Amino acid sequence: MQLTDGANGDGHSLSVAPKRGRRLDRASLYNAAVTAVPAGLTDAPDAEWEAFAAREPYFTVFPAPRFLRANLTGAAERAFFEDGEARADAICRTIELRLAPHFAPTAILDYGCGIGRLALPFARRARRRGGTVTAVDRSPAMLVAARQQAAQRGLANIEFSTPAELFAGSRTFDFVNCYLVFQRLRPSDGLLLLRALLGCLASGGIGAFQFPYRIRTSPAVRLSRRMRERVPAVNAFINRLRGKAADQPFTASRTYHLNDVLGVFEEAGCAATHVVFDDHDDLQSAIVLAEAPLARRAATDHLEETGPGPDATVPAGAGRSIEVAELVASRSLEDLNLAAERYFASMTDWEYQLAKPFSNAEESSSLLMNVAVLLQGLRVMPGATVLEFGAGTGWLARCLTQLGCRVILLDVSPTALEMARELYARLPPIGDRPAPEFLHFDGEHLDLPDLSVDRIVSFHAFHHVANPNTVLGELGRVLRPGGIAAFAEPGPHHSTTEQSQFEMRMFGVVENDVDVHALWHMAQAHGFRDLKLMVSHGRPFPVSLREFEDLLAGGPTSTAWTASTREHLRNARDFFLVKEGVERVDSRHASALACEVHASLVGAATEGSSLCFDLKVTNTGTAVWLPQDAPYGGVALGVHVHDAAKTRVTTAVLPDRLTDPAREIPPGETRQLRVCLPPQPAGRYVLEFDCVASRVAWFAQAGSHPETVTIEVITSV
Repeated sequence: MQLTDGANGDGHSLSVAPKRGRRLDRASLYNAAVTAVPAGLTDAPDAEWEAFAAREPYFTVFPAPRFLRANLTGAAERAFFEDGEARADAICRTIELRLAPHFAPTAILDYGCGIGRLALPFARRARRRGGTVTAVDRSPAMLVAARQQAAQRGLANIEFSTPAELFAGSRTFDFVNCYLVFQRLRPSDGLLLLRALLGCLASGGIGAFQFPYRIRTSPAVRLSRRMRERVPAVNAFINRLRGKAADQPFTASRTYHLNDVLGVFEEAGCAATHVVFDDHDDLQSAIVLAEAPLARRAATDHLEETGPGPDATVPAGAGRSIEVAELVASRSLEDLNLAAERYFASMTDWEYQLAKPFSNAEESSSLLMNVAVLLQGLRVMPGATVLEFGAGTGWLARCLTQLGCRVILLDVSPTALEMARELYARLPPIGDRPAPEFLHFDGEHLDLPDLSVDRIVSFHAFHHVANPNTVLGELGRVLRPGGIAAFAEPGPHHSTTEQSQFEMRMFGVVENDVDVHALWHMAQAHGFRDLKLMVSHGRPFPVSLREFEDLLAGGPTSTAWTASTREHLRNARDFFLVKEGVERVDSRHASALACEVHASLVGAATEGSSLCFDLKVTNTGTAVWLPQDAPYGGVALGVHVHDAAKTRVTTAVLPDRLTDPAREIPPGETRQLRVCLPPQPAGRYVLEFDCVASRVAWFAQAGSHPETVTIEVITSV
C-alpha cells in the first residue's frame, strides 16, 4: 500500500491507496479469517478480570483515577460519555469528509463496546434512519452495564452480544467500529481479529479501527510494566504502593507495526483507506478508516430490473443498489402515490410525528436550523397565502399558521393530511390566525387557481417527486408574480445513500438526487427568473476564545470553518426560486415601512381639556399602506405619552383614520388630519407620534424616526 498526503495540511491525517493488479478470492479470505479467530478472543475473560470489571466498569475503559467508583462524580461520568459523543462525531465526520460524503449506516457493529461509550451515540444516529447497533464485548459484566446505560437513555435499537455469538453467524454491517481494543491483544491475535472484523463489513461498508504503534515512556517504566504483566506479585505490590486494591489487574498496552496492519487492509482489497493519528497521554495510535470493496457481493444479491412491485417491499440490504430512474420508470404515478400513502398508513403510533420538530433532541437542532435558513430566504409576511408542498404531518405548516399565514397543506397521502388535522386539533395556534386548508395532491395537478399563492415551501419533500418538470410547472402556475418558492433538499447523490436505498427498498418511495443545475433549467421554462442558494453552516463549530478571535481576523480558524461549511453543503441544498414579475409590496413587510410625521399643538395645553394636534403624515417607504381595518398590516397612527421623568408611559393606537373612507395609501402620499388626545394632569409631557402596521410593527421598530413633541400642561385659571 502507498501512503499519500491526506490534503488536510495538519500532518495528522493520511490517505492510503491500495496497489493495483492484485486479485484475491475474497470469500475464502473472510471465511478463513473468521474461523481463525483465537478462542481466547471469543471466550469470556478470566474470573479475576471479570470481577474487577463488574466493580470498576468506567476505570476498565479509561484507567484514570477519577473513573474509579470511589472517586466517580456526576461531572466525571458526564465527561466519560461526552467524550464518547465527541469521538463518535469525529469518526463520522472524518468518514464523510475523506471516504463517503453521504455516510449514513443503518447496520452498525461496535466491537469491544465496554459500557457503551461509543455504542450509545452510534445508536442515536442510527435511530434517525431506522437503523440498529450490535454492541459486542467479551465481558458479561460490561454488557450488563451497557444494557443499563442504553435503557436509561431509551435506546431500544441496540442488540448486545458476545464475540462468540457474533462470529457464529454470518451477518454483515454497513459500519464496523473497534476502538481501545487492539491495544489489549497480542499483535498476532489482533491482526486475526482485524481480518474477522473486515469480514463482517458489507459491500462498500466502512470500518474504523484504532491501533497503538508507539509508547513514549522511559526504559524503567517499560520494565516495570513488563514485570507487572508477567508477575502478579509485582503488580499487587505496586498497587498497594499506589493505594489501590492489590487484586486490581494490570492491563498492558501493546503496539503494532503499521506496515503489518495496512497489509491486512491491502489483502482485503479495501477500496480506500484513510489514517488519522490519535494520541492519548504516552500512547500514540493510528485510527484506520477503510472502505470494503464493492465487489464483495453475493451472487444471490440482486433486485429485479423492474424494481419492487407496487405492493411489495424488499428488505433493506437485500439487493443491488436501486437506480432511482429505474424505480420511477417501472412504476406508475398512482403506484408511487400509493407507496407514499402506505408509508404513512403503516404508522400505528402518531405521537412521534405529531411531536415534530421536538420528537428527538438530536434531530430537533438540525431541523430548526434548517427551518431558520428557509424562513430567512422565504421572507414570509403575515396574511400571506403559503402553499406547503409535501406538508406531511403538518408541523411546519402549523408554525407558518402561527406566523399569521393562510397555509394550504398539500400532500399525496390522505393519512398524512389526517395527521396534520390531528396536530392542529391538539395544538391550535395561539390567537386569531387564518384557518389552514388541507388539499390532496394527485401527483400532477394542483387544484388551485392561477396566481393564487404568495409563497411556496418544500421542506425535504421535492426529492420524492417522480416528475419534477411537471410539478415545477404547476408551482410556477399558482405562484404570484415576484413570489418565492423555497426548497430545503439533500444533495446531488442523495439516492445512493444508505438511508435512501433503505427507503426505496422498504417502502418503494422515490429518493431522487437533487441537481440544482437541472432544476434551474426546468424552472426557467416555467416562469421563474432567479435562483438563489443559501450558504449556511448546519452544524455547530465550537472554538476557543483564541480561535474565535482568529476566525474574526481571517486566520487559520476561518479556513477550518470554510472546510466544515463545505462538508455540510455536500449534502444540503437550500435554494429559492423567484417567479417572474414584481411582487406588490404592502405594509405587511416590516422592512418596507417608513413614515414622516409632523405634529403641532392646536391651542393651549390646559388641565382638563383635550390635547389636539394637527398632523401631517407622509408614506416615505416602499410599501403600499393597507387600510386601517386590514387584519394584517393595516396602518394607523399611534402615540406614546411620557411624563417628564419617563416613569409613566401610555401607548395608544388612535382611532382617527388616515383616509375616510378607508383606502390604501401609496408611497409618497401625504395625509393631513387633526387628532385629539384625552386630558392630562398638569405637568410636563413628551409625546412621540408614529405609525403602526397592525400585527406587524411600529414604524420606529423598522427604522423610522417618530415625531417628538414636548408640552407643558398648565392648570386652568
